[in-house]
Amino acid sequence: MPYKKLKNIFVERIIEDIIFSGQVLYKENLVNSHAGNISVRFEDDIYITKTGAMLGYLNKDSIVEVPVSFESEADKEASSELIVHREIYRKTNAKAIIHAHPVYATSLTFFLKDKFVPIDNEGNLFVGEVPIIEVENPSGSKELADILSDTFKNTGKSIVLVKKHGSFVISDTLNYALKLTSDLEFCAKVYYLVKSGHNLLIP
Repeated sequence: MPYKKLKNIFVERIIEDIIFSGQVLYKENLVNSHAGNISVRFEDDIYITKTGAMLGYLNKDSIVEVPVSFESEADKEASSELIVHREIYRKTNAKAIIHAHPVYATSLTFFLKDKFVPIDNEGNLFVGEVPIIEVENPSGSKELADILSDTFKNTGKSIVLVKKHGSFVISDTLNYALKLTSDLEFCAKVYYLVKSGHNLLIP
């Protein structure tokens, strides 16, 4: 099979996976209507949701292809977090990135200092200790791109929370990044409910 035709097949599958992942994120309340972004790296290109895209209602026109290594004209269409995704791909071996706004996990960043440690069994098995970083400009900034990508690179973690902003998850596959995003919110909800209940029930 000619390489060009084979690549087209891979790209079609990537787009399908991004659309599916957006639907799951929205149905699980991990993003609100116009929030969050998804990307997949394939060879030297990034396939990323467009700026303002509604993740629950994506189609093939909601996704744009941009280079990993340099800026392009197509950058204007891409999510405002492209700078962050691009820097993560440059510094790590990630093949997929999901940025979401999970309510419980994000809420915990207002109270926890530099890490979230799940207390449930699933959290211990799949999520582990999650670094929490704080930046002055947390949305699509060079500051966030630099600090977040360095955190992924230096810690080897797959999940990082950004204070008062949301979660970033990287993985070899988009499906596993989706799983970890969902796991994170489940663990954060358990943590919040247990801690709240303890404060209410224990004098």
